[in-house]
Amino acid sequence: MATDEIIGTRDHILAAAQELIRDRGLKGATTRAIAERAGCAEGSIYRYFPDKHALIHEIVRASFPEFLALVETLPDRAGTGTVRRNLEQIAVGALGFYRLILPIVFGAMADRELLEEQRRHFAERKVGPMKFIGSIAAYLASERRLGRVSDRAAPEHAARLLLGACFSQASIEALLGDEARTASDEQFARDMVRTLMEGVEPRELRKGAVK
Repeated sequence: MATDEIIGTRDHILAAAQELIRDRGLKGATTRAIAERAGCAEGSIYRYFPDKHALIHEIVRASFPEFLALVETLPDRAGTGTVRRNLEQIAVGALGFYRLILPIVFGAMADRELLEEQRRHFAERKVGPMKFIGSIAAYLASERRLGRVSDRAAPEHAARLLLGACFSQASIEALLGDEARTASDEQFARDMVRTLMEGVEPRELRKGAVK
């Protein structure tokens, strides 16, 4: 099979899988249905992907390569730019990323067997949400050592708050539609990161707080 044909078939499989997940949910996107939509034999899927979860992971990776690379390389950016701007970029990317993967996440959570399979896939390949949290936490820990983040801050909890806010916003939008959008993604990121950095406690109270 020619290289162009191999790439074309693989791309058709990815596109078909993404369409089916959107239309029928994760459980409805069986390998047989994906093959029918892609116009290929079911066995062809396993020529390119070892299992369905590897296929799903590739859909995610191929759809947001810039965001995934941004998160992965974030620890290397400690000491560059500003902490706020670096986190705002992560937040904007996370909003788009979570909007894409919500059908996959909700589909897995609604089916116990699928959820257990997905957890095994995350553990075996060292991918998934904990990798994101770990990368952002490592970045914040480095910035804390440089004195650009408060020594009172807990890097992992800050990472969870950042990503959790983005996941929550994407989920509310999926449930309520456009009326749930608060502003542009950039404005949402600025407001959310500012609140994360400054907190909600008045400065005069923070001065006397115990570490």
